Amino acid sequence: MRILIFSLCIAFVFSLVGCGKAHIPSPQKFSTRSNSNTAGSYTVWGKRYKKLASSAGFVQHGKASWYGKKFHGKKTANGERYNMYAMTAAHKNLPFGTLVRVTNKTNRRSVVVRVNDRGPFVKGRVIDLTYTAAKKLGMLGPGTAPVKVEAIGGPNHHAVASGKKNRNGTFYVQVGSFDDKFNAQTLRKRLIRQGRSCRLRRDPSSNIWRVHVGPYFTYTAAERARDVLDNKFSGAFIYAGK
Repeated sequence: MRILIFSLCIAFVFSLVGCGKAHIPSPQKFSTRSNSNTAGSYTVWGKRYKKLASSAGFVQHGKASWYGKKFHGKKTANGERYNMYAMTAAHKNLPFGTLVRVTNKTNRRSVVVRVNDRGPFVKGRVIDLTYTAAKKLGMLGPGTAPVKVEAIGGPNHHAVASGKKNRNGTFYVQVGSFDDKFNAQTLRKRLIRQGRSCRLRRDPSSNIWRVHVGPYFTYTAAERARDVLDNKFSGAFIYAGK
């Protein structure tokens, strides 16, 4: 009987620590979900976390973990459905849509993921990855790994000085980014049916397909469009360049 009780206890402990996450609930369950990428803060379990207005120059070192089947198909903090096979991540501070390069310090493997969720809310952990991202980094077995997190693109990554907002140029509003080209094309077609000019751009460094609305030929015009689009596409941001 003692052996049976001991075995059941061991099984229970392993069920808690599986996937390297200890099954910490997503922040939206605590009504902390935000549809905006503006600077601010939110609270989870009595602790306040700051949202960054820009990802420019962001570099962080710490421990990564991953989350899988238990959360597959559930809403992330930015309103998307969590896909354990996509290349996305949860981060406590970075704006939604930020592209980050995560490097496993143990084996030097790297992946590029897009932030679409909040977390991990476990002490010592800086980023939560999908099953696929964790697999590519070689950290499924251990559940966690020491990593370097570096922002390489996304919302306000290249900040525009306030005094230059009225400058002329070529600007777009990015409303989505996808691993699957078909999903990007589907969104583009929907926007075109709504009467908007739209294009696709592939990021060669990450193989991510970006959906851009535009072009706009002043920053002010792009900013007005972004404010409208952000109501439907959480985390829409201005992209400068042809």
